[in-house]
Amino acid sequence: MGYLRNRIITYAIIWFIALNFDFILPRIAPGNAAEILANGGRLPALQVQQLEQRFGLLQPVTVQYLLFLKGVFLNFPPDFGFSYQYFPASVSQLFFQRLPDTAFLIVIGLALAMTLSYLAASISSLRRGGKFEMGTLYTSVALQGTPVYWFSMVLLWIFAVSLKLLPISGQVDASLEGFNYMLSFLEHSILPMSVMTIATFGQWYLLLRGSSQQILQSDYILAAKSRGLSEETIARRYVLRNSLLPVISLASLFLGNMISIAVLVETVFGYSGVGDLFVDGVINRDYPVLEGSFFYVTTIVIIGAVIGEIVLQRLDPRIK
Repeated sequence: MGYLRNRIITYAIIWFIALNFDFILPRIAPGNAAEILANGGRLPALQVQQLEQRFGLLQPVTVQYLLFLKGVFLNFPPDFGFSYQYFPASVSQLFFQRLPDTAFLIVIGLALAMTLSYLAASISSLRRGGKFEMGTLYTSVALQGTPVYWFSMVLLWIFAVSLKLLPISGQVDASLEGFNYMLSFLEHSILPMSVMTIATFGQWYLLLRGSSQQILQSDYILAAKSRGLSEETIARRYVLRNSLLPVISLASLFLGNMISIAVLVETVFGYSGVGDLFVDGVINRDYPVLEGSFFYVTTIVIIGAVIGEIVLQRLDPRIK
C-alpha cells in the first residue's frame, strides 16, 4: 500500500503541474480569440475591445487564473465557461459530445494493434531468427519511425481518391437513419481506425519482442526446457504470459500517446472528435476549449496510469 500511495501522490503532483500548464500555454501563443475574429471579419478596434471585454481577456492574468482554479475545483463537472467559437455551448458539453467518437477510434485501434502484435510476437518466439521474425522486426521499426499524418494521407489517396472505395472525409452522413446511419459511420471510421492500428502496432510489437527476449534468458525458462516441455508450450505459458507485464504497465501510460495520434488522424480525415475540437481551439485561440480539453485529457491519462499501477501490483508480486 505504501508503494501505491506514493505513486498516487506523484500522479497528483503531476496532475496539478499539468493543470497550471493548461492555463499558461494557450496564453503564450500570439493573439487571442477577439483578435482572430476581428481579422476574419475586419472589425474596428472598438469592437475588438468589446469582444475582449466580453471574453474576460482584459482582466489581470492573476484574476483569470483564480477564476480558472475556481471553475476546476468548486464545480462538478468543472466549469470552463462557454466556447468562443461554439457559443453558447459549454466546454464540458462540447468535450463529452465528441469523446465517444474519439474513444471509439482509440479503443478499436489499440485493441487491434495489441492483438496483432501479440500474435506476431507469438509466432516470432516460436521461429526465432526466421524470415517472419526479421520481416516483422524491420516492418515494426519502419512503422514506428513513419509520421502518422503520412500514413493518413497515403491511405486517403489510395482508398478514397484513387479507388473511391471509402469516404474522403467527414464522420457520418447526417441525413441517414437506422442501419444506414451505422453503415455510414463505419465506412467513415475504417481509414482512421486503420491508421490508429498501423501507428501503434510497431511499438507494441517491439515491446513484446524485447520483453520476450529477456524472459527467454531467465532461469525458469531453462528449467522448463530441461523438463522436456515443447517450444510451443514454453512460448505460450511462460514467455508471452510474463511478457505482458510491461505491456500492461505501459498500456495506461500509452493512452496519452494514442490521444496525440488521434489529434493528427482526426485532423487529416475531418473526423469530428476531441482531437478536431482541440485543433479548432488552437486555431481560434479558444481558451475555454483548450483549457477544458487539456484538463479532461490529462485527467483521463492520470486516472488510466493509476489504474495501470493497481492492476500491475496485483499481477506482479515483485512490486509488493
